[in-house]
Amino acid sequence: MKRKQLITHYPLERVTLLGITSTLRAHKLAWLINQAAGLMLAQAAVLDWEAAGQVVHFLFETEHCTFRLVKNKVVTGEEDKAAYLFSDLKYVDFFFAVQDLTETFDVDVLCRTLRTTTGVAYISQLDLKAYVDRAHFFFH
Repeated sequence: MKRKQLITHYPLERVTLLGITSTLRAHKLAWLINQAAGLMLAQAAVLDWEAAGQVVHFLFETEHCTFRLVKNKVVTGEEDKAAYLFSDLKYVDFFFAVQDLTETFDVDVLCRTLRTTTGVAYISQLDLKAYVDRAHFFFH
């Protein structure tokens, strides 16, 4: 049992989570990230969020990396009720999660590029330890 614990990878290793505040629509932001980082984010199937609603997201995967752009707002059937993936981060419109097992993706370059883009008001790396219970959502 001890040997298995030593070789089992922690599911959130080498993960970076960015918070992005933007007036851009999700598909436009995904396109900008693709241009800035040489990725191929594509809209993925809508994810169910704790049976409360659905989440729009974009995904790009390689053999050793996963990139996911997720809208913070959950689409629910109730129009008068706003729901968020991270309700304590309502000011964040999108999350960009990177799991890079090759350690070659430069998050700082992406952040610098997006900061100069009209429509992106804020981008910052979030403390993953503070959100580890909900961050599993990005890489299930």
